[in-house]
Amino acid sequence: MFKLDHLPHKQRDEEVIFLLRRDHIILFRMLAWYVFLLLLPLILKYWGLDLLPLNSSEPSEVTGVTLTLLTFGYYLFTLLFFYRSWLDYYLDAWVVTNHRILSIELDGLFNRTVSELKLFRIQDVTTEQVGLMAHFFHYGNVHVQTAAAKQRFIFEEVSEPEKVAQRIVQLIEWNRKAYPDERS
Repeated sequence: MFKLDHLPHKQRDEEVIFLLRRDHIILFRMLAWYVFLLLLPLILKYWGLDLLPLNSSEPSEVTGVTLTLLTFGYYLFTLLFFYRSWLDYYLDAWVVTNHRILSIELDGLFNRTVSELKLFRIQDVTTEQVGLMAHFFHYGNVHVQTAAAKQRFIFEEVSEPEKVAQRIVQLIEWNRKAYPDERS
């Protein structure tokens, strides 16, 4: 689990309110897609569709080895893409404390971006649920806007975005009342 000691620039009275990740249904949806991709060669073989055209009724040894190598290569790349997707799912996190919001996002395998936004700078918090699945399973995006023209933070596909946005607004109001001199 996430420890407060590892927060960069930690303040003395800072507490973690939320540690948000994408909803579990996103992981299940991703897992179902990769299971389908792993089963696809077996489905095609069951339906009688050959991946390589064979000139004769008896496949040669070279054709069999080539087909085996292509199949293993397909499975290897499918598993590698699944691992990359799982890392992106697991390592993207948003930390909401009583003073700030931290966005930790994986950009590729070896790039990680950590952004920080003070609560008193936030001007707007918006939720977004797109699609039937998002409404049925109660997940969506939370957009946090500052005075800048570009949105700084988007909590992607988090559980119960309305409650998250409502709690962030409460924290903003509390923070502005408790620390009025920070606005300067």
